[in-house]
Amino acid sequence: MTKYCPSCGEELVDSAKFCKNCGTEIKNIQANGNSHHDNTQQFMQAGEKSHTAAIVVGYIMAFLIPLIGTIISIYLLTRDSANAKRHGKFVLVVALAVWIISVIWRLW
Repeated sequence: MTKYCPSCGEELVDSAKFCKNCGTEIKNIQANGNSHHDNTQQFMQAGEKSHTAAIVVGYIMAFLIPLIGTIISIYLLTRDSANAKRHGKFVLVVALAVWIISVIWRLW
C-alpha cells in the first residue's frame, strides 16, 4: 500500500525518510488505507489554514479598497474549503456595502 505525507498529503515511496514535496520528516507511517484517510484529513485541515492570510487581507481590502476586496472574495469563493467560501461571502458583502456607501456619499 502507498504512504502519504502527514503534512502535505504527497504520495511517498516506501523507503522515504523525508517528503519530496514539503521536506517533512517521515516517521513510522503505516502503509494502509486508514493512514491515507487520516493523512487526507490532516491535509484538508492544513489547506484550510492556508487561506487565513487571504481571509484577513480580504476583510481589510473590503474596507479600504472594495475592488480588491471583491477580487479576493471571488478567490475565496472558488476554494474547496467551506471556511474560505463562508468568509468569501462575507468579504463580498462588506466590499459591496462599502462600495455602495462610498457612491452614495459622493453623490450627496
